[in-house]
Parts: sequence; C-alpha cells; structure tokens
Amino acid sequence: MRYLHLFFIVSMLFIFACSQGNQEPEIRTGTLKPPVITMNPNTGSKFGGTSANKTLEVTLNLPLVLFPSFEYRMITRGGGFAAPGRDEFCVLQESEASELNVGGRVEVLEEARCLYVRLNSNDGIPRPYTTTIARVRLVETGQEGWTWYKAIEFD
Repeated sequence: MRYLHLFFIVSMLFIFACSQGNQEPEIRTGTLKPPVITMNPNTGSKFGGTSANKTLEVTLNLPLVLFPSFEYRMITRGGGFAAPGRDEFCVLQESEASELNVGGRVEVLEEARCLYVRLNSNDGIPRPYTTTIARVRLVETGQEGWTWYKAIEFD
C-alpha cells in the first residue's frame, strides 16, 4: 500500500510538470526609454578581492535604435587587470539601425544570450559594451528587431 501511494504521488508530479511545459511563455511588455549604461575600467582584478573604484565609473548614453539583426561572435576581451580571454559578443551594425521613439510600447520576444555587445559604429570604430540586447516587437507598427535591454522599462 505504501508503494502505491508513492507511485501515485510521483505520477501526479510528473503529470503536473509535463502540463506546465506546454504553456506558452508570457510575453513581457514595456516602454522605451533612453538606454544608459555605467562602465568602469577598473572592474575585475586578476588578484580578486577588491571591488571596483566607483570614482572611475563613466555613464554612457547609447543610441535608442532598432537593429534588424545581429551576429554572435567570439572576440578577445581585455582591459583593466583581468586576463584577456575570448567571450561571446553580440555584434551590431550601426549602419543598419533605425531610430526609435522614447515612450514607444514594445513586447519583448527574446533575450540574446551574450553578456557583451560590440557596436560597429558608423565612424568605423568598434565599441564594446558590457550589456545585452533583446528582440522586441513595436506595438504600434508590428516591426520586430533588436534593441538594448537597458532601453526597456518593464511594466
């Protein structure tokens, strides 16, 4: 009898877990805002222990734009005292971007898996950022593309 109860409980858990997997993911919505990131050249140390010097922080205003696509690429990342290594970047082309309006409503469809973004700017200088991007659908037009995760104020 004890094994019958155990079998019943395990079966119910399995059925419940399977039914949860069939649900569609909830689409998050938000409003576009000016994307701002804070960078610190002193973050990370190969010796560990100390935190970054807050007085060295720099605030950067990113362009509020929509990119039609991007490319994952392994790129050598260095800087500060951290040992250089290859990391996965989302590579964006500024020349392909279209402007977005602050206050526009978006549905967030997907988040990129990269932790770093390299923006190949119109002036020919590649700019690396420690941030990520998200695929969004503009509610007004239905247009889809990629924008900075920091550009979204979630509801």
